[in-house]
Amino acid sequence: MAVSISNKVLNLRSAFSYSAVESIGSRIFDFATLWIVLNILNTDDLAKFGIVTSTLFFFNLVFFSPETALFRYYKEWKENGRLNGCLSSYYKFSLIKLMVHYISALIVFLYFGYEHWFLYAIIFSAITQHIQCAEISRIYLRLSLRQNFVAKFEIVSKLILLVLCLLLFYKSSLILYFCIYFLWSFFVALLWLIKINGSCNLENNSLSEVKGDIIFSLINFSFWTHVSGGLIYFIYNSNILFLNYNSSSIEDIALYTTVSKVANLFFVIPMFFQSFVPVVLSCDEYSSSKFNKLLLACSFISIGQFLFFILFGRYLGVFFGVDKLNVTSFYELGSILSFGVLLLNLTRPISTYLLIKASPKNVMIFVYIPASVSALIIYNIATSKYASLGAALASAIIYSYMALSLCIMFYHQRRKIL
Repeated sequence: MAVSISNKVLNLRSAFSYSAVESIGSRIFDFATLWIVLNILNTDDLAKFGIVTSTLFFFNLVFFSPETALFRYYKEWKENGRLNGCLSSYYKFSLIKLMVHYISALIVFLYFGYEHWFLYAIIFSAITQHIQCAEISRIYLRLSLRQNFVAKFEIVSKLILLVLCLLLFYKSSLILYFCIYFLWSFFVALLWLIKINGSCNLENNSLSEVKGDIIFSLINFSFWTHVSGGLIYFIYNSNILFLNYNSSSIEDIALYTTVSKVANLFFVIPMFFQSFVPVVLSCDEYSSSKFNKLLLACSFISIGQFLFFILFGRYLGVFFGVDKLNVTSFYELGSILSFGVLLLNLTRPISTYLLIKASPKNVMIFVYIPASVSALIIYNIATSKYASLGAALASAIIYSYMALSLCIMFYHQRRKIL
């Protein structure tokens, strides 16, 4: 019995180690790619980039991701033989979403030309759908404790994206960047599909079966987590839309886009700990103690990241191409935003714990909907009166509310268990 437990813990530790390698390695390349984009694109393209990425919220609300139900039902479906059929349904549904994007992009291109901002928005949404399609395979392999393959593939693919983005030094263009990103994400999704088909033999299930699997996944889990994810994206990014709506200058929008993208980098490592929560909770042995250790590690990393920005934030501004005259503004805005990011990062494992162990519907109703409504009001008022400073302060306030709400829900959930 002792040997069995030891082997299981060792497998989990090994999976955690590979996940850490994946997270650190791929994020290093993400960091380098972001550096290229922020340093090479001109002010107009950078402002347009910020606005386009902000509009992704509206697409995310419509294009659901039922595959997140794997986090809750993976073990059950594996035992009753439904797993391969559900994976097949998820891929077919993903193909339908992609076809809608391709047709929409073609229509916008034919009627409005290649420079219209809405075409960029559709293409960026299609890119995220490619990535989400690939995520079906990644979720399956991670829950199967095959993080070693995921780590190797992710690091190599991110390295390829970085190398391709070096073309921006030859021609600085938002169009070129989106073309590179689109083609890269398309082939990554295709390769992941080939890999998963070789691993578990996807079924040729009927459209009625696909419909049943998608509806079950959405009603019982994914609808609530998807809407929550869309609301979270709105909270993270819509302040740039409000800056544009309230007629802030292109320079202000470009500067705040840089601040926002750099601050969002501090989400990355805590998101790694967050992504490992389903794996920890799927273990029958000692899942509670392992989760507590995961939460503690995430807290230490989050605090360390915030202190890093406080000490070296000005250097980060210079590193990411901020004009010397704007470095002080970058540091002040970044410090405010990073504090809000810190509070939210402290609760990242908690949010996933609640989605799996509690009701995802309740998490959406009591945390993300009130936060989104507050953001809609506070962002508009703050940006109209204080521009970029108002956007940063408003974000920090909303993040603080979300963190506090998650902690309260977590406290009540743990009391129920105890």
